[in-house]
Amino acid sequence: MSAVHLALALVVGLLAPAPRAGAVEPAELQVYAAASLRDVLAELAPGLERATGARAAFNLGASSDLARQIVAAHRADLFFSADPAWMDHVAAAGLVDERSRRSPLANRLVVIVPADSGLEIRSAADLAAPAVRRLSLASPDTVPAGRYARAWLASKDGWEAVAERVIPALDVRAALAAVASGAVDAGIVYRTDAAISKRVRVAFEVPAEEGPRITYALAALAGRPHLDLARAAVDWLCGPEAGAVFERHGFVALPRQP
Repeated sequence: MSAVHLALALVVGLLAPAPRAGAVEPAELQVYAAASLRDVLAELAPGLERATGARAAFNLGASSDLARQIVAAHRADLFFSADPAWMDHVAAAGLVDERSRRSPLANRLVVIVPADSGLEIRSAADLAAPAVRRLSLASPDTVPAGRYARAWLASKDGWEAVAERVIPALDVRAALAAVASGAVDAGIVYRTDAAISKRVRVAFEVPAEEGPRITYALAALAGRPHLDLARAAVDWLCGPEAGAVFERHGFVALPRQP
């Protein structure tokens, strides 16, 4: 269990009432979710538990790592991926409950710099300037946020100019932390990640028409003991109550699919 997984499980446990003597313990849903969803899921956890009657235990990290964990161990009940391609990877292994699969959220890329930095970024080309000696982004080979960032830079003919300056991070939150600490000059993260830190500022928001389409994929996983509860969790996370919280955290809640 990761430190984040343990911390969220403890928070959820503290919010839940103590069981009565002889009471049946509620089922537990293992929710594997992209690191960019960390804060919003911490807020949504109590409502999710009320809606399903099950405890929620979160494993948060890069969607690529989570997908591999799911295929290797098959211990997750829900998968909330920052990239539909990694949900497809799990589906190819026959582990996705296709009836429950949804695309509930969208996001945007931003270029961030330390809050006290005077660096100005007005386009992808500015990231090739001498002042940007180190650029942090999630690993562009595997992690969705990094792949999206590389795709945007490549579309503007800017990837080759900055590739040698890139400091790959484990996930998007690690890229955010590198900028917040001042260890790098700039970074590319999701808009929702930038919003949670006062130690960074957004120097440039990638226009919707210029950046890659960033959508999340959510599904219950097949062959698990609490599939009905996992389906109910997907329905609630795609509903209006959860949607309002996602929007407040900066995500775009997409229309619910039939």
